[in-house]
Amino acid sequence: MADRRIGGAGGGSDPGPGKGKGASGTVVAAAVVAGLMAAAGGGTATESVGAALDSAAQQGAKADPAKNKGSANRESTAEAWQRIALREVKKVVTHDLRCAVQSYGQVQQFFLRTPCDSLSQLLTAVADAQGDVIVVSVRWVTMASTGDANALRQLEDTYGTGDVTPFDIEALQLGGIRFTGQHYKSRQDGPLFVIAEAEPVRGAPSAALLGKVADLAVVLPPL
Repeated sequence: MADRRIGGAGGGSDPGPGKGKGASGTVVAAAVVAGLMAAAGGGTATESVGAALDSAAQQGAKADPAKNKGSANRESTAEAWQRIALREVKKVVTHDLRCAVQSYGQVQQFFLRTPCDSLSQLLTAVADAQGDVIVVSVRWVTMASTGDANALRQLEDTYGTGDVTPFDIEALQLGGIRFTGQHYKSRQDGPLFVIAEAEPVRGAPSAALLGKVADLAVVLPPL
């Protein structure tokens, strides 16, 4: 199986089984859904996790008016990882990225014809009790319309079409990171399109845990 390598000269998109037909559906692990659905008051898995995180952000802001929405959202992401027994080790949030610059292949050509409204990214490292470390990339792409976001999703989820690539992965200071596409999830909510990927960088986290991390990452609210 070819690797999906992100960044650097000659970087390309050779996804594993996670990226491709059928990979865009979000299936959140039952343990995560059970806890977050209670806070969200029902709904679908994706809606429940997102609603619970948004609620946590709002509660955090009310508890301390000096904290802005970004601070509250940072707290809610840490809480989300705790729900699957992980702790946040490092995190870098980047805003105002340029879609046509931070992409390649057919995906880049799409952005040249159909510019995005915004692109933000979360890069984070999470660890379990055994010391395994997983790097997570989440990209939030806002398009001008739901139709544009749907077209982008169909293109991004298809093998060999290019990618919206993670930005400045060296900022995590965890050495070379190779995204294979095996733990890839995407979702669309109106004009918002979200891409999430997870990769192990230390230890030997299970495939089930990596999948659970990607499932949760894709429903995190934009930071």
